[in-house]
Amino acid sequence: MSEVKETSIDLDDENDDDDVVLSTRAKEQHSCPEAEKSANSDEEEKNLPSREQCQALTEEFALVTGTDTALAQFFLQDRQWDLEKSVNAFYESKKGGVKVLQDGDEAELVVTFDSKMVKALENAQVSTVAPTNFKVLSWNIDGLDSNCLKKRTKAVIKTIEQERPDIVFLQEVVPVTYSYMEERLSHYMFIAAGPENYFCTVLLLRTTVYFDGHELISFPSTSMSRNLLSVDAHIGACNLRLMTSHLESMADFSDERKRQLRTAFTRMTSSPSKFNVIFGGDLNLRDREVAAVGLPSRVVDVWEATGKRTSVQHTWDLTRNTNKQMNGKFQPRCRFDRLYLRRQEQAAASSSSEATSGPSMAVARHFGLVGLKKVQGTQYFPSDHWGLLAHFEIVPFV
Repeated sequence: MSEVKETSIDLDDENDDDDVVLSTRAKEQHSCPEAEKSANSDEEEKNLPSREQCQALTEEFALVTGTDTALAQFFLQDRQWDLEKSVNAFYESKKGGVKVLQDGDEAELVVTFDSKMVKALENAQVSTVAPTNFKVLSWNIDGLDSNCLKKRTKAVIKTIEQERPDIVFLQEVVPVTYSYMEERLSHYMFIAAGPENYFCTVLLLRTTVYFDGHELISFPSTSMSRNLLSVDAHIGACNLRLMTSHLESMADFSDERKRQLRTAFTRMTSSPSKFNVIFGGDLNLRDREVAAVGLPSRVVDVWEATGKRTSVQHTWDLTRNTNKQMNGKFQPRCRFDRLYLRRQEQAAASSSSEATSGPSMAVARHFGLVGLKKVQGTQYFPSDHWGLLAHFEIVPFV
């Protein structure tokens, strides 16, 4: 198994003549990005609607669907600006409904049960035998950066399809990228700490991971609308509590970040002993902050537990990733993105029927990175962060 996963991303299978500004900051922009840049060929330019037509189509789509022009651009661009096809595709993707669940005054979760699940299950190899391993992908996909947002989002989707992780933690998801990914990854269940601004999202592969419940924990003193999303699920007899967050950013907010980390660690250690608890995301952590808070005795850093390989140490590495660059020659290399594991206790397994019915303990076996190749046709990587891809084995207690 290679230390670093360097998957080539090919987006030629989709019509894509856009470097489109598509983010929550672009909602007030009604012009068509394709009409503002040179077409790749005379034929494409001839078939492209005028700026005025693009504006009219996006506004009409937004009016009919009750959405906005940013989402309209996503649907219209993929369907050669055919309004009828785009509207039909939008409503088709929404069959089955989207439920917004309230947990307290501030906490809000969006749980999507996609109507395409049946088709996904038909194409999958369904087995009654529980898996003996699973993969977790955690990635800050930088939805707040409007540069090449659509192409970068497609690259994230392509990586998820190729790696097929059972569990996905995403940070810096924005509403328009959420809808775009939800439509194309119908074999995943989406659980989002949204639905406004930017937020974290958990994806569960429908054929291997079974959803049991959820909770959204607010950080009372955050100044950046950060929170902790917790999802309960199981894979066979392996009970999982899956927690993701985007902890407070920037060096000046170290004290708040440490408070948030304490909350997350407390949640990990206080979870019922039947759970294997996995916590991760863009935690913006410095090693000194983890030392100040203290790593709980039963919690392990997955990168450290799998060998501490320096080739996969830095997850925000401006010496290799050029999406963001600092002024001057110095470019930082940081391990902002992390995964932590608290395994199920043996005593809990031995006191339940799961002790004899199958495996129940998650053990970290491998840690790697994804998103290391620039998106074809651009000068951008899928995100300014590398994605974390961890392999876990489900083993019985002995």
